[in-house]
Amino acid sequence: MAFEVTYTDCSAETYQEIQKIIALWKEKSPEYKVKTSGSTGAPKSISLKREQLEASARRSNAFFGLNESSLVLMPLSPHTIGGKMMLIRALVGNYPIQVVEPRANPLEEIDPKSRFSFISLVPYQVKVILEETPEKLNRFDTILLGGMGLSSELEQVLAELKPAVYIGFGMTETVSHIALRTMNNPVYETLDGVELTISNDSLVITDSKLGIDRMQTNDQVELIDPKHFRWLGRADFVINSGGIKIHPEIIEQVIAEYIHVPFMIGGMPHETLGEACVLILEEALTEEKFRKIREIIREKFGKYAAPKEQVISSILKTENGKVRRKETLNSLLK
Repeated sequence: MAFEVTYTDCSAETYQEIQKIIALWKEKSPEYKVKTSGSTGAPKSISLKREQLEASARRSNAFFGLNESSLVLMPLSPHTIGGKMMLIRALVGNYPIQVVEPRANPLEEIDPKSRFSFISLVPYQVKVILEETPEKLNRFDTILLGGMGLSSELEQVLAELKPAVYIGFGMTETVSHIALRTMNNPVYETLDGVELTISNDSLVITDSKLGIDRMQTNDQVELIDPKHFRWLGRADFVINSGGIKIHPEIIEQVIAEYIHVPFMIGGMPHETLGEACVLILEEALTEEKFRKIREIIREKFGKYAAPKEQVISSILKTENGKVRRKETLNSLLK
């Protein structure tokens, strides 16, 4: 087989964007404009070099064993770095790719007898697929999950599937993932060429394959060695309550199985603590369930991490499902 794109129930916008990416690649354009996700602020446009995209694609293809005999399903928006890189990996690896319109359950229209080598999904898509068509996930050899927000409960379910399931760590600036971990294993391992250090309490990335030298991030991690780490959360999202630093993303992973509406842990101004943790969600929990969640958090993360109250608010999200924390909190503070 060779590179070829087939489309299943796709919009004209998705088709046109994919054709645009393919045309730029075949024209050997030296630079590609991409937008950041917007999870930590307003999305911004950055330029990535063709050599970086190609090096990233070759590295991922080698890791996942993707080659001319592979068949990949793309259910991500081609406007995101995750979607763009799925397409570029297929171009570089010279294998066919089937595109489905990005939606909550992208496997809905897929023939249940079809087999694929690889798929990349965001956590929300996985959650909906498991609720509606879980058997279709076993039609893939490998599943890659991008973004954060995977609950402990969901990880346990995914660990029992036939496919190998990975969670990627990376950002637009690193051309998609630069480290991966498996289900129920909190430790990420970097890909070939990547080495990590810590500066100003945050992660610094060096990637010889992509020409990245000491890129300072806002990610706080427990660095085990230059190749392995546990992710704690974003430095700009840390809640300082009574002098204790609290990472809301880690708490959310633990309590996600108890809350079935969009939610987040946030820090609100407090006259004695500086900031107090609150549970922000789109629908109120019963007092009994809220007490249970507070107790779970208190036992695992300490008393300052237990939310003082429930706050009802819309949870703003990016196109690929990441919570827009700053905007959500700012809308409440206003």
